[in-house]
Amino acid sequence: MNSRSSDRKILVGIFGKPFGIKGFLYLRYFINNTEKLNDFDKLYLSDNELIKIEETLYHKGKNIVKLSGVKDRNHAESYRDKEIYVYTKQLPSLSAGEYYWYQLETLKVINQQNEILGQVHHVLETGANDVLVVRPIVDSIDNKGRLIPFTKNEVINKVDLKENSVYVKWPKDY
Repeated sequence: MNSRSSDRKILVGIFGKPFGIKGFLYLRYFINNTEKLNDFDKLYLSDNELIKIEETLYHKGKNIVKLSGVKDRNHAESYRDKEIYVYTKQLPSLSAGEYYWYQLETLKVINQQNEILGQVHHVLETGANDVLVVRPIVDSIDNKGRLIPFTKNEVINKVDLKENSVYVKWPKDY
């Protein structure tokens, strides 16, 4: 399956431990706006099991959810550490110049000297700004891994999804 396919599953969260006795679970949610979770009409576990969020809470800075059909703590425990997915076609459209992290994965990273620094392996959220984790590939200028801040205009010149490339202001010896 092509990584840009509309039927690719995208990880949006991971269930944590149960909360209380009525079947609630903590949820580590990877999309900035927790309210968007309720916009997804279908959520899936890794085995394609369809799940439905019945209720969402926010308690002491943490997301808490109640799944349909989960009535008690013991049943909620069976969902601990399970990952939640949506299909790319379910994701909301973004404004120009905005990207989902999965769209950046596997893009070649090319600097201003037209040197291939590697390929985006994944994106780290650091708090200050996101960071591209770049790993070397066959065409790379060297065999170094790099951490490159995803700061538009300062470091990132251009993201070209059609060319599968990210153009950066980043010297090879950084």
